[in-house]
Amino acid sequence: MEQRQQNTRTQKTRERLRAAAHRLFLQQGYLATSIDAILAEADISSKETLYRYYSNKEALFADVLSHLTMEQPGFSEKISALPTPHDLPALQQALTTLAREILSMMSQPGYLPLVRMIIAEAPRFPQLPTLFFSTVTQRGLTIMTTLLQEAHERRIIAEVDFDAVTHTLLGGLLAYIIPNLFFGRENMPAPALERADAVVEIIMHALRDSQKLNYPRSSLSRDVML
Repeated sequence: MEQRQQNTRTQKTRERLRAAAHRLFLQQGYLATSIDAILAEADISSKETLYRYYSNKEALFADVLSHLTMEQPGFSEKISALPTPHDLPALQQALTTLAREILSMMSQPGYLPLVRMIIAEAPRFPQLPTLFFSTVTQRGLTIMTTLLQEAHERRIIAEVDFDAVTHTLLGGLLAYIIPNLFFGRENMPAPALERADAVVEIIMHALRDSQKLNYPRSSLSRDVML
């Protein structure tokens, strides 16, 4: 019971620090936001409390990014539940689920302002884009690549340039977000999730054609019989 209460207090303290940092990063920018300002915004008096959870401001910023994107409630659970693809329809379903979650994540209100802040401060703090890529973009690409590699190992798809496929898929989703990113259209309707379905369908069309060229039906049938 006591341990559970301690864990609850720890979680609430992290949430206060994360929320305070997120607000200040958006209001003042990364460089102008100090540790003291974050503590004051979170109504926490001791720096030791913050450093108990975060080694520095960069680590706190990474946690803000993760919580807003890859580790937001519901996202990680859905992604971890993606089944190993056993045929082309299953691969398409897994990629569609992932693409929809990514598009939904990028459409949430707090995402674009934070990305704008990163772009604006990149010349003065070049570590920010690198941190964003490793915390958000690279993790998404890795999940996509894993699905494709698993499909290839099962001879569902041919060996193609997975790096090109994953960047094409992610780029297709970003195309629906970029206008809002550069023109500040937070009040515009979010892109329909069916747009994610359409992007995946284009990717799957190319993968199906590649599979037919590399794995003729007679070869696949012989492998199944063996």
